[in-house]
Amino acid sequence: MSQISHQEERHRDILSQPLLRTAQLDLEKTIYLVIFILALITRFWGIGDRVVSHDESLHTQYSYQYFNGEGYQHTPLMHGPTLFHATALSFWIFGDNDASARIPVAILGSILVLLPYFLRDWIGKAGAILASILLLISPYITYYSRYIRHDIYIIVAAVIVFIAIQYYLRRRKDKYIWWFAVGLGLMFATMETAYIYVAIFGSFLVLSLFAKVITSDWFRDTWPMLRKPLALVLLALVLFLVGYIGQRLAPRVLTDSSLATDVATDEGFAANPDEVIASDAGEEQVPASETIFRWVQIGGLLILAGGLFLTANSMRPFIDDYPEFDLVVLFTTLTLPTATAFLIILAGGDPLAYTLKTCQLAGQETMSPAQLFIARVLNATCLSEFLSSPVALSAVFLVLTLVVSVLVGLWWNRRRWLIAAIIFHGIFLLFFTSLFTNPSGWASGMIGSLGYWLEQQEVQRANQPWYFYLIVLPLYEFLPLIL
Repeated sequence: MSQISHQEERHRDILSQPLLRTAQLDLEKTIYLVIFILALITRFWGIGDRVVSHDESLHTQYSYQYFNGEGYQHTPLMHGPTLFHATALSFWIFGDNDASARIPVAILGSILVLLPYFLRDWIGKAGAILASILLLISPYITYYSRYIRHDIYIIVAAVIVFIAIQYYLRRRKDKYIWWFAVGLGLMFATMETAYIYVAIFGSFLVLSLFAKVITSDWFRDTWPMLRKPLALVLLALVLFLVGYIGQRLAPRVLTDSSLATDVATDEGFAANPDEVIASDAGEEQVPASETIFRWVQIGGLLILAGGLFLTANSMRPFIDDYPEFDLVVLFTTLTLPTATAFLIILAGGDPLAYTLKTCQLAGQETMSPAQLFIARVLNATCLSEFLSSPVALSAVFLVLTLVVSVLVGLWWNRRRWLIAAIIFHGIFLLFFTSLFTNPSGWASGMIGSLGYWLEQQEVQRANQPWYFYLIVLPLYEFLPLIL
């Protein structure tokens, strides 16, 4: 009897079965296998033949330095650190050359082609296969799957987030929250366009939640409890609007001591290099009214946050029945600290200034670090110097957003939020600190990333007319447009 059961167990063992029987290849899986093989061919064929471009040269240079033991320090100019870690790892495994530098993007580009498979329950098997084929033959996707840039990294991460959202909305299992946190963490560790993806996904979730709430049976009964929180939200919006308009209309003047002076030259275009020239741009003096209006906007945002929280709290436990609410809370609490730079700029600060003013105390040479810290905190002059430092404003807003995120997350669901936060911030911390070798990278990722690219909006780098994509898309991606 024991021999028979042993034989049955052996037959059920996957490793004892023929490979093709284990794989159970039906027509659908065979099509995906062919698509994946074609993806590998189109992504890897001649991958090292083309000379590296300008962007690729920067990415490979910093990755090579990291691989060579010279370390890597995050700088917002080069976007997120995921690419540099992956490329350095590829150098370590395959050697340092042009082909190995492009292997990570080729792998991700091949994986991307298969991801529609996980959406077949909603777009149908035929729709998922068609989506995979379109990704396979897409000129844009193929190009960036052979090009060392951050684009394919964040596309894959964003699709993971999208798939996790779709599964959670329909099945509402915790494992999809963990996948959501993984994808979100990779997005923010890759490129600043993560904020755009959050705005797109988040707006759809908010609109869906709003439509379901106002059409629910319980909404009419809870309406009296919502009047005060919603009035607070309305007040916050008015305050923010008044502050914004006031800031835009606040006059700015040039100080007399910094007015520009022209230097006449005989050469016309060339100037004497030895000539001492005054600054050609006057130093703007920020009026007190502008500062006031800036803080009115911040006050409006704080009141808005409080009003929205009270509104959501008034609708519990009914609102807990909607998976959209869970995802909106996760989006908000996990990404709020990364938006600290927006508050800093709104307050008139510089998110890229990390200088800290210090003061000298008598006998500080003999003090321990702890004694020196306490002495400076208790000294009015030292405390004033610290509070006037650019980094102090950044620290205050960063701590504020972190505290709000933690409190709201624990209010929503302690266990699930803590796990999701550990996953998201663990990925963020691991990459931005360069595997814990560059602690300051965490701050530059939390504050500097968004701060740098918000300032670059005025520069309008690579700015194109509004109809740019209307011209380019029909040339390269005409098939999806037709379909």
